[in-house]
Amino acid sequence: MHRALALYSGGLDSLLSILIVKEQKVEVIALKFLTGFVFPLKEQDLFYSQNFGFQIKEIDIKRKFLTVLKNPEHGYGKNLNPCIDCKILMLREAKQLMLEYEASFIITGEIVSQRPMSQKRLLLIHIEKEASLNGLILRPLSAKLLVATKPELDGIIDRDSLYDICGRGRKKQFSLARKYGIEKIPQPSGGCLLTDPLFCKKVNDLLTHDELTVENVELLKIGRHFRLSEKCKAIAGRDAEENEILLNRQRGIFIYPADFKGPVILITGEFSDREIDKAGSICLYYSKNKNVPMIIKINGEEIRKNFNIISAEEIIKYRI
Repeated sequence: MHRALALYSGGLDSLLSILIVKEQKVEVIALKFLTGFVFPLKEQDLFYSQNFGFQIKEIDIKRKFLTVLKNPEHGYGKNLNPCIDCKILMLREAKQLMLEYEASFIITGEIVSQRPMSQKRLLLIHIEKEASLNGLILRPLSAKLLVATKPELDGIIDRDSLYDICGRGRKKQFSLARKYGIEKIPQPSGGCLLTDPLFCKKVNDLLTHDELTVENVELLKIGRHFRLSEKCKAIAGRDAEENEILLNRQRGIFIYPADFKGPVILITGEFSDREIDKAGSICLYYSKNKNVPMIIKINGEEIRKNFNIISAEEIIKYRI
């Protein structure tokens, strides 16, 4: 039996592409690439894997992706999404795994002209060339609109069983979903946080201050973020769960109300008493009791201190 690797996003298009190829007696291993800006595998993904009979694996490319994000050769999309360079990186990583998994080609759920930045016909060809995968990328949903690939020419895949879907419409995909018995339709796969303008403000702050690391990116996903100085940030938990996550960090200074009825503030970077005072004032602003002292926790030692509350105007000034 022949085997293929599939770029799996969790969206309907990538799932359908896997099922179309599996229908032709090809074993499929789905690869979920973790960039740090997409969600890891969900329960629904594992359900599909088990019920439709394909393996699914998470591949961590966070550090490699940050290098791309800092200086994408093909630029950004509408926000900070380097879609073209991201796809090239994933395909290059998939190519390296082909030998390990004894796969003969790669599948993607791409559809011609569905996305203006990364799925134009000529751009698909360019991406394939940049990834050094000429003829080895099968796009089952749009294959009939593209040049025949090696697995088609070699008789592994029957081209007549592929599709000619083009553009942003989804009627044909919904029809295929019914054919394969997909009852709960996955959302379109645009789940990259780099397409969210508000999240991108926080990413851009890290880029501007040369603080873009895997650890700092993970922190962007929780809390309210404040830039206290060029080299210092504060993150305020919004609920008990986020407070606990912040307190479990191994590094940084923590500030929280003595009665615990408010946020935990994590201070990162280089700080002085000035930054601590700012963070303490922010903590007081979001605390339920405005008269309670704050606890400052540094290297396991706790200090109590009273702070003046910050104004709403100043909150806006520091908020990222």
